Amino acid sequence: MSRYYGTYNQYLGAQRCCNLNSQGPVGPQGPVGPAAIGPVGNTGSDGPTGPTGRGCRGPTGPAGNKSFIIDHPTDKNKYLVHVCLEGPEAGVYYRGKGAITNNEFTEIELPYYVDKISYDFTIQITPIYGNKIVTLNSSEIEKNKFKVYGESSKFYWIVYGKRHDIIVEPNKENVHVKGDGPYLYI
Repeated sequence: MSRYYGTYNQYLGAQRCCNLNSQGPVGPQGPVGPAAIGPVGNTGSDGPTGPTGRGCRGPTGPAGNKSFIIDHPTDKNKYLVHVCLEGPEAGVYYRGKGAITNNEFTEIELPYYVDKISYDFTIQITPIYGNKIVTLNSSEIEKNKFKVYGESSKFYWIVYGKRHDIIVEPNKENVHVKGDGPYLYI
């Protein structure tokens, strides 16, 4: 717990992503100081951190997360709340557990909006040992579904998708770095 939060409830209150009723910056940047290296981290800078340009904030240190909202691609009355999985691309992931029960295949259905917000999918299948080693294979994703082929068995699956391309190694002279402390952004 950081010295900036007197109680656990205050800490949890700071975990919220954004003011869902407005566009643009949410408020002033949070405190920076000793908490920037503590278990909670500093409060991240406000600004267009989400794909919709809505300002997002919350603890971004090792115990925090970088959450943001995006407009729901098919329901204008809803948002999708996502948090960042850090890496050198703007990506999304979906995961779950499945089973083949017919000794042939099973079909996994992803959320109906997946193909509206991502592309270039990678599927990883991890068999769960059940007294026999099995080999499992997957199809490509079509219409937000994919098949897993093999003998009857249980497995975990994860699908990674790309949201959009980013420049991973920009030249310093071509960008304006924003933020303060250890969490900077472009």
